[in-house]
Amino acid sequence: MRKIYLVSITMLLFSIFLGGCAGDSSSKEAIRSLISSVDMDPVYLGGDKEAPLEKIKKTVADHDEIYDVAVVQNGKDILVAYKVKHLKRFKMASIDKDLTSDLNKRFKGYDIVISSDMKIFLEVVELIVQVQDKGYSKEKAKKWFGKIENLEKEMT
Repeated sequence: MRKIYLVSITMLLFSIFLGGCAGDSSSKEAIRSLISSVDMDPVYLGGDKEAPLEKIKKTVADHDEIYDVAVVQNGKDILVAYKVKHLKRFKMASIDKDLTSDLNKRFKGYDIVISSDMKIFLEVVELIVQVQDKGYSKEKAKKWFGKIENLEKEMT
């Protein structure tokens, strides 16, 4: 009787675990982005002119301290979220300063907001996934972009 009880409890816990793992692809992408590099393609939401988003992404990724980048543009506003290698986090202030200076010199005429905050990174990745994979409307995406941008500005 005790063996049957243990087997049934084990099966119940296993089914709960599997049920919890069955989410949509965007939440799986967000979870994966916490652990490893996701290498998302930049997204242009519309506006005046499209910036060289691939060049911006490459410029950020070329910094040795950075291992993942997500870029979204809405008009002249560009949001760049990145992840810093674990042992390099002690130099976060100088990394932000160098990166901001580098991007503003190379890409004049755009308002570039950078963030190393993980919450901002996850929001940007989620926005990119929704726009690329799910056909999210541009109007909703632009509103979401504005919310992310405001969140970043509040944090600084």
